Amino acid sequence: MWLKQHSSRSKRLRVLTTGLAAFITVALLMAYQFVSDRKQLVEELRTEAMIIGASSSAALVFNDQVAAQEILTIVRLTPRILGGALYGADGQLFATENDVHKVFPETIGAFNPNNPAEIEIAGDPDLFSGLIREEVFQESVRVGTLLLHVTYDSLYWRLLEYALGVVLIIAFGFLLAHRFTLTLRKRMAFTEGQLEHMALYDRVTDLPNRRYFEHELRKAIARIKREGKDGALFYFDVDDFKKVNDLCGHQAGDDVLRMVAERLKKTTRSGDIIGRVGGDEFAAILFGVGTPENAAVVADNMIRVIAEPFPTEPIESHVGLSIGVTMIPVDSDDSDTLLRCSDMAMYVAKSMGKNCYQFFSEEINNSIQRQLEIEAALREALKTDSAGLWVAYQPQVCAKTGRLMGVEALIRWTQADGRAVSPGDFIPVAEKTGLIVDLGKWVLKRVCRDLAELRSLGIEIPKVAINVSPRELTRGYNIVGEICQTLVSFGERIGRFQFEVTENALMDENGADVLDAFRDAGFSLAIDDFGSGYSSLGYLKRFQVSSLKIDQQFVQQLPGDVEDAAIVTAVIQMSKALGITVVAEGVETAAQAAFLAEHGCDILQGYLISRPMPGADLPAWVAEHVAVPSATAAAEPLALSQAGETYPAASR
Repeated sequence: MWLKQHSSRSKRLRVLTTGLAAFITVALLMAYQFVSDRKQLVEELRTEAMIIGASSSAALVFNDQVAAQEILTIVRLTPRILGGALYGADGQLFATENDVHKVFPETIGAFNPNNPAEIEIAGDPDLFSGLIREEVFQESVRVGTLLLHVTYDSLYWRLLEYALGVVLIIAFGFLLAHRFTLTLRKRMAFTEGQLEHMALYDRVTDLPNRRYFEHELRKAIARIKREGKDGALFYFDVDDFKKVNDLCGHQAGDDVLRMVAERLKKTTRSGDIIGRVGGDEFAAILFGVGTPENAAVVADNMIRVIAEPFPTEPIESHVGLSIGVTMIPVDSDDSDTLLRCSDMAMYVAKSMGKNCYQFFSEEINNSIQRQLEIEAALREALKTDSAGLWVAYQPQVCAKTGRLMGVEALIRWTQADGRAVSPGDFIPVAEKTGLIVDLGKWVLKRVCRDLAELRSLGIEIPKVAINVSPRELTRGYNIVGEICQTLVSFGERIGRFQFEVTENALMDENGADVLDAFRDAGFSLAIDDFGSGYSSLGYLKRFQVSSLKIDQQFVQQLPGDVEDAAIVTAVIQMSKALGITVVAEGVETAAQAAFLAEHGCDILQGYLISRPMPGADLPAWVAEHVAVPSATAAAEPLALSQAGETYPAASR
């Protein structure tokens, strides 16, 4: 209302100012025109006076009043001249014509001789009439004086016509200016509206963008606190959206985002607010939810609705939702805090397998804080070799002979205070932040240095297995080239290295292409933790996998668990048929080793053989290494603690 009143007052002020300016302009133009026209009129009248005076000079010389009278009758022919009078050289009135206004005195001496051009009439303001004086000469001798009584009426009629013309022109100009201004203002208002809409709303979905959504969130918090009814903030991430862009194109991706927005709006009430706050991220403010149970019902409904296929070309698209939920104002009444907490909860939901929701809690907050601390410390650790990062090597031996077949290189981290950071803690952080790329480069260089030191001691490691993160595979072919360059710079053979990937990496189209590049470059590939994922057996043939590593969860209960035994036996038989080497992880007992060897497993890895050790300890282990105990040996695990183990325990 205040804005409207302010706008109205401003409009009136603009009109008043414009009108005043127009009035001043007209007044100045009229004044100028009056002065100019009056000057011109006087000059014309003086010219006529000169003509009449010249004509009357003879009459004055010969004292012919009749002739003078006849000459003065000429003034009747000129509307601008009301009357005339001739005075002799002595200044006495000689002849008059049409002196109805009695303006001519009996003697010329009554007038100022220093004002020969114009002489004011007594009592006349000199606005509408006046006297023109013209001296009459005969051969350069003054013989008399002519006075003409003149009117300025024509001047004012001309001025009136001019004024009307100016007013009409100004009015017409104002009309055109008003029409033009009105059109321009409409266009400007439309453009401003468009610019405002573009600044506040997302182009693809037409939902509030992050900036506008944050503004609405602050208003919503105030409203929820005022009404006393708990609300909720949902933070969404569209799962597997990248696949839509990769398979169907970015236009289809935009279409899916629009459809996601429409479906989300249908799952909420008209008063709720939904915004697009990132590339594939949305957020929603729900009013009057009341309890977390009610919020959970809404979240379940959203997940169900989004799970329905989206009609895109050339194939249907399937995406999901990972949702983080915070309660307003229970969790916080600060907009930034609510967004941050919802984002935290959303990432937890995504880490739980996607397509689910997670409420924010203090446990999540503490976990995130711990991750931030790990990230900061890991960045520092990557800057120098003396910051606690090191590579542990776990031997892999032949199941039948106990001969060393290779080692697996495992990243470890010991902080300055001596505390070991579990790979299960810092590897996910590195994956999430992208530090896994730098970490992978560091591991490869560290392995090359350790191999060079072992070689100087006369120890050749047949094969080194290194884990490759799915995040690293997203770098494309560059990773293969960089690895090859690093190996060449250290003088290492490509055939010595085997790269381990998870089953899920095989299913990613981009990752699959990179794996082809690994194989083409001469590296061998191993599938890590086989059996824990969902890969098709067809992938094993396509990528010409060299090794399968049976996940330790199937090894732990051997040989007693019938189901695990059946799975392990089937994997070994299948691998033999495909010509793939089988590696068993997590071997901790002689009984497990015997079972695996008996059923054809090729290579054993686990605490029974050795815990992961620093590269400096490998020479001693190789020197003392003997074959793995047979099935007839003691069934107890190898007591490695007796060997004085001091480094952190491995994850497998």
